[in-house]
Amino acid sequence: MLKYLIGRVGTAVPTLLAVLLITFTLTYLSPFDPVRLLLLSNEISNLSSEEMIARIRHQYGLDRPFGVQFIDYIWKLAQGDWGISIVGQRDIWTMIAHTLPISAQLGLAAAALTTVLGIPLGIVAALKQNNWLDYLIVSGTLVLYTLPVYVLAPLLLILFVLVLDVMNVPRGWHGLFSWQSIIPVCLLAFGPLAIIVRQTRQSVLEVLSQDYIRTAKAKGLSTVAIAWRHVMRNAMIPVVTALGLVTEGLIASTVFIDTIFAIPGFGSIAATAIGQLDYPVILGVTLVSSILVITTNILVDLVYPMLDPRVTLE
Repeated sequence: MLKYLIGRVGTAVPTLLAVLLITFTLTYLSPFDPVRLLLLSNEISNLSSEEMIARIRHQYGLDRPFGVQFIDYIWKLAQGDWGISIVGQRDIWTMIAHTLPISAQLGLAAAALTTVLGIPLGIVAALKQNNWLDYLIVSGTLVLYTLPVYVLAPLLLILFVLVLDVMNVPRGWHGLFSWQSIIPVCLLAFGPLAIIVRQTRQSVLEVLSQDYIRTAKAKGLSTVAIAWRHVMRNAMIPVVTALGLVTEGLIASTVFIDTIFAIPGFGSIAATAIGQLDYPVILGVTLVSSILVITTNILVDLVYPMLDPRVTLE
């Protein structure tokens, strides 16, 4: 396993460099000048703006050739220097370190909720194939999947704020275990729920069609015993893969959730950086997102041998 991890980390480094190169190239070729936008947002007069633009561009090294800028960025990054935000004049690593834990809590809670709801519902749907309960589960989760966030969010607000009256309109961050975090977690979890339900249902149906399942039924084992002893582990590998993809998707989803509910999370600095064309912050957000995706894929691969001993990591 150690050899496998070293190999995966070794292949991750060129991947991260390629992602950074693509992002850096796009920001370099962008027709928008973040320095000029910064001066305009601060209402600097046009008479002095050109001189200030030239000075600020030189201060951040934006007037150097592309190759020099990229190599310098990678060199500083290797030394732990993530750069300074052009617009906010804040250390980028400090911004990420303060906001990423909040989004991580929301994302992990949503992934846990998706797992706790999705896998049992998928198993029930498979065991009750073509039954009204099967249709209800699949159709209900599909409706949640198709509803956009800006439609589902007001519906949940009406339910929890007006009907149940368990909270005020959630704004800001009050901790994961506060009432205000219920709606953001649900919004993150309900979208991917249909994916997990359908994947679990399909995997369970494939396992139930195997010969050893028919043998177990012939021995008189109950449906619950068969599902627990024989079906669960064999059907979980495709589900774990789907959960990995869902977890990766939660990274992008937090951008919308943080903006809607004014949560000071990782998604909020990503949305702000894109809106203000703060290229150093965009590069930092892209790097962290890529690391999270690669880490999730590695963790998913490590889970495979635990579910099926026949799977080996090479």
